[in-house]
Amino acid sequence: MQAFMKSVVLTPLIALLACTSQLRAAVALTELEDRIRVTIDGEVFTEWRHKDWVGPYLYPVIGPNGENVTRHFPMKPGVPGEDVDHPHHRSIRFSHSDVNGFNFWWSPPKPKPGQSAEVKLEKIERMTSGQTGEVVLWNQWLGDGKLVLREKVRLAFTPLANRQVLMDYDVELQAANAPVVFGDKRDGGLLTRVAGTMKVESEKGEKGLGTIVNSRGDRNEAAWGKRAEWTDYFGPDATGKTVGIAMFDHPTNLRFPTHWHARTYGLMTANRFGTDHFKGNYNDHKTLSCRPYGTNCPACSSHSGDFTLAAGQTLSLRNRFYFHHGDAQVAQVAAQYNSYTADPDALLGRMRALQQDRKWKELIAQFGAEDFAAWPAQVKASEALHLRGQIYSFLKDGPHAEADLKAAIKLAPSNSAIWLTLGENYVNNLNDDAQALAAFRQALKITGQGQGWQPLTATVSIARILTSQVKPAEAIQVLQQYGDLAGMATTWRIQLLRAYGHAYAAQGKEQESLAKFREALKLEAKP
Repeated sequence: MQAFMKSVVLTPLIALLACTSQLRAAVALTELEDRIRVTIDGEVFTEWRHKDWVGPYLYPVIGPNGENVTRHFPMKPGVPGEDVDHPHHRSIRFSHSDVNGFNFWWSPPKPKPGQSAEVKLEKIERMTSGQTGEVVLWNQWLGDGKLVLREKVRLAFTPLANRQVLMDYDVELQAANAPVVFGDKRDGGLLTRVAGTMKVESEKGEKGLGTIVNSRGDRNEAAWGKRAEWTDYFGPDATGKTVGIAMFDHPTNLRFPTHWHARTYGLMTANRFGTDHFKGNYNDHKTLSCRPYGTNCPACSSHSGDFTLAAGQTLSLRNRFYFHHGDAQVAQVAAQYNSYTADPDALLGRMRALQQDRKWKELIAQFGAEDFAAWPAQVKASEALHLRGQIYSFLKDGPHAEADLKAAIKLAPSNSAIWLTLGENYVNNLNDDAQALAAFRQALKITGQGQGWQPLTATVSIARILTSQVKPAEAIQVLQQYGDLAGMATTWRIQLLRAYGHAYAAQGKEQESLAKFREALKLEAKP
């Protein structure tokens, strides 16, 4: 991972927090007939417009220099330097192009039956003004006039120094009495279309002065479709000074870190419902048409990224915008992201994502100094210590792994998974069979005999150690707890058969050993 996601040194972080703790400007929210207006110190920052189109959106969005930082078109046509494409790219909005087959991303002027999709305001739950302004409202997503889902939206506005602003955009999607399927499509999610002066290039390839960069160091066209914790789109506003819009993906979100449908012509979208659509080449999607408007897109047929929200269930998604001066480094976007994701749930989400992506060294670089044991929630603290201990073990740092795992066990002594990891660390890194046996036996004592992965892992590990200690009779006795292995999952049956084979070989029982190995090989050869 590039420098953007490295741990932030103390001094800039203190400076960052100092900025947010200064006396803030006053935020006022006002409900009008067709919109909710947000002002900061009496000046319009943005408006939630919910009546003049088929879906709500935020426009204008005034940046730190007093100029709009999102595209005016189509709300205000004829602005010099703006492309007049994609009229559904309305400043900032959230939607998706395949929700139970309805396209809420854009709606044709004269929709045919089965194609009508609109989002209507149901009610405003609360609205507050002050140093931070907040509105919570409910929308109904309607397909052909019938309810598809309800959406709870929370918008919060926090002014920073020098007219910079943080804006939380959180949604809860609630399925009603039937499941809701979000199809694997590239067009969907939380979007912003930046001002024309800020784009990297036009759709015709005319070069602009903007830049896209994400938390993993991908820039401009290379950022398209990539997964990242945050993405920043910066460039000159109408004054000629550089400003930016950064979007943050919260680690508790579905499929964190999200894919980014980030286009050099000015679009930046966090899309967690698309997967296969982001595996292809960028140019593929300039010629392919997705269903229902075309049939030549193979990603549309795979459905591998489809997400189903069961009837009555809720999906919560958290995102934050950071409207800032300068580029990503000047604005300390990484530091702001770290501040946004500093709670235990978020830290655990970031750690899990790094583990999943096998970015082990980056995980230790970011979280090696974190004092998880000081967290007030013991369950989360033990999980974080266990996870970091696993990574230390993978990196062959046995002593650090042992320290973390013992600290985790102290907080959660009945967690058999931690005992298993501790035993594996003793075997693989510290060459301490006695301590490993004790850990595996404790795990087995907690789980009891069974066919789950934990008791089977403990059993096979104990048998292997006893065999290596030339105690094959004891190893066989441990394995015989499972009788003839009938009904066991094939993978585990193979492992137990191999453990038997090694134990019989250590006893000099060649025929019995070969019989077990041959049975294991026969199972492995099955399709």
